[in-house]
Formats: sequence, C-alpha cells, structure tokens
Amino acid sequence: MTPVFSDAHLHTNPISGFGAEKIAKKFKKVNGWFMAIVSLPPQHYGIEGLGFESHEKSIEILLREAERARKEGVEVSTLAGFHPSLVDVYFKAGWSPSEIIELAEKIIDYIAKLHEKKAIDGIGEVGRQHYTVNPAWIVTSELILIYAIEVARDNDMLIHLHLEQGGYSTVTSIKRIAELAKIHADSLLLHHVSPSEAYYAESYGYWYTVPAKEKLYRTLLPHKPKRVMTESDFIDDPKRPGVSSYPWDIPRELMSLISEGIVNEEYLYRVEVENVSRFYRVKPP
Repeated sequence: MTPVFSDAHLHTNPISGFGAEKIAKKFKKVNGWFMAIVSLPPQHYGIEGLGFESHEKSIEILLREAERARKEGVEVSTLAGFHPSLVDVYFKAGWSPSEIIELAEKIIDYIAKLHEKKAIDGIGEVGRQHYTVNPAWIVTSELILIYAIEVARDNDMLIHLHLEQGGYSTVTSIKRIAELAKIHADSLLLHHVSPSEAYYAESYGYWYTVPAKEKLYRTLLPHKPKRVMTESDFIDDPKRPGVSSYPWDIPRELMSLISEGIVNEEYLYRVEVENVSRFYRVKPP
C-alpha cells in the first residue's frame, strides 16, 4: 500500500497566499489525503474593522476554501474560532475584557449554529497566548477557552486548543478544565505541541498535533505514541514563508523516517489515517 498523509491543522489564505486550491493540489501530488483547515483572524485576509461582521466574513472565506480543497480530491474538516492573539488586538484597540468576551462568545455561538447546519466541523483555534503579554489578557483568553469547551461539549463539536508550551502545567490545566466541563477527551486536540506536552497528553489520553519538524519527529515518533497526528500549522503568508512548515514537509519527513527504519508503514498508517479518521470522524481513504 502506498503511504498517504494528513495535515491535521493548517491555514489557507486566498487573498495574499497560495489559497486552498493550490495547497490541496500540491499536497495531493505527494499523496496527501486529508487537511484540517482552520480559520485565520480577519486581518490576515485583509478584512478591516473590528467586531462580529469581520469574523463572519473570515468564516465565509474559510468555508469557500474548504470547498476548493475538496474539489481537488482532498478530504477536509473545517474549524473556526477566536484565536488568543485576537484578544491582544482588541485590548490594544481599547476594548474592555467584558466586551471582548461578549464578542468571542457571540462568534463561538455562531460557529455552533453553523455546525448544526453541518457547515463546519469544530471550534479552533482558542486558547492562551504562548508569548509574554499582560496577565489580564491571558485570563481573558482562558475565559473564552472555557466557554468554547462548554459549547463544544453541548454541541458534540471538535475543538483545537492553542496553548503555551508549559509541559505538565499546560496539559494538566487543560485536563482540569476539561474534567470540570465534562467534555469527552476525544473532542479535544492540543495543537502544535512540544515533546513535553506530548508526553502528558499521551498520559491523560488527549489528542495532539506535532508540526513537521525533523527534530520533533525523530524525538517523538520512534516511541510510537498513540494519540499523535501530524500538522504543518502552515499560515500561508508569503511574508513569513514556511511558518511553521509546509504541508508537503509532512510526507518528506515521514518517508525519511521510514527509509531509515525508524518507523514502519503500519505505524505510519495509524498516525496518518486511523488517528485522523477517529478524531475528525471521517472515512479513511
């Protein structure tokens, strides 16, 4: 069987980047079968202004991008959310914490309504800033995160979490929040983790994604973790090429591990197909 590959978290930008059509076409050529496309903040698409309408427009772009990728023969899941960097944007614009949270909750409720119509698959990404900011901004982001988890629980939605790389503290805090919210572990995904978060995610039974970096794959995958998926976290921004990696880096890095006998094709299938099919609730290729 020819190995196939998945990108469990990436962004596409048809305004200033490649866009989903070109990305899917190129990924398909290297045996890519699945992409989880996550919305970008509105300003990345050149959408001006703050407030609900700008986010509504960004979600419309996301849904159009998904259809373009599907036309290229790639299975697609879509997620939209309120990225923690947006909390920074609104604070800097003079919004109060209550105003930011009210807006974020309105957006998350809108995403849930789209999910009811089967137009979108989940919430993503939400979470905490991974860089130094005013502590009040992090608390605001976490309140939004908690609300998003509750909405995901009530609507049986998937959710991608954007978090700091704090190892035990990061993953344990999410475990406590998830347990209090009573959301099933299979609905949560910790995105763009380091080996430290991966270790605790495995221990607690949470799904997680690892970007296509040679050092990360060579550190993690020889141990054959069970809850891992691969991502590029591609932001499709020509001003920042290759951040954090390209979708087609995934097959290159994984095939290198196979050729060296570090992992075998059976394990690769589990990571690239079985895990993706289970978490995203899609049929395998």
